[in-house]
Amino acid sequence: MVVGGILAGGVGSRMENADMPKQFLELNGIPIIVRTLRAFLEEEKIQYIVVAMNPDWMEYCSGLLLRFEVDMDRVHMIRGAADRFGSMENIIRYCSDVWGRDCVVVVHDCARPFVSKQILSDNIDLIKEYDMVTTSVPTIDTVVLSPNGRELGNVPERSKVFLDQGPQTVIAGDFLTMAEAASPEQRKKYIEAGRLYLDFGKRIGIVAGDRRNFKITTQFDLDFAEFLLKKDDCKGK
Repeated sequence: MVVGGILAGGVGSRMENADMPKQFLELNGIPIIVRTLRAFLEEEKIQYIVVAMNPDWMEYCSGLLLRFEVDMDRVHMIRGAADRFGSMENIIRYCSDVWGRDCVVVVHDCARPFVSKQILSDNIDLIKEYDMVTTSVPTIDTVVLSPNGRELGNVPERSKVFLDQGPQTVIAGDFLTMAEAASPEQRKKYIEAGRLYLDFGKRIGIVAGDRRNFKITTQFDLDFAEFLLKKDDCKGK
């Protein structure tokens, strides 16, 4: 069983002048969450999708998905947690309880609506070879490390530096075993699954990402996403 996990529990605090979480903002008339769900629903290897949602917005989200005719027979909505890692854990635990510990879970940020079918398919295929899979792109900029934010400490070799995007793909039971064994100190530093797996000595495969698979966080990102969609519309005419 392969299940998509959508992290949609944020409140979009970095989005200027937004009166609702960014996942409900529209791109060319279609809410971000609908675009992301449609991308997952179009991948035939994914049977179901679990959405981790802020409980204050669950009713609104359900109405929105119905209005845009999302296939709710394949979508399960659960409560998100106080942080990203907690919401990921909620999704994976739900998948384990419903579909079993061998369930493959493809976890993705709702705010990355341009995820491609190729990325999703490659994640599902590569998990057969690794303990976990992540999606990354090579950096095109020089990356510098600073110990204090004021002075340069190190300049890593650019060819070895990647920017992580998502999705990340795990086997439900393996993730839960490690998450439950992690110390409170370890858990505090987890934002995504990569550090968890590295702490336990696991192998992580990398799927080639796509620069269009960016995260919509600020008004600039929203404007750029609108620009890309309009450009695509022009190409299609």
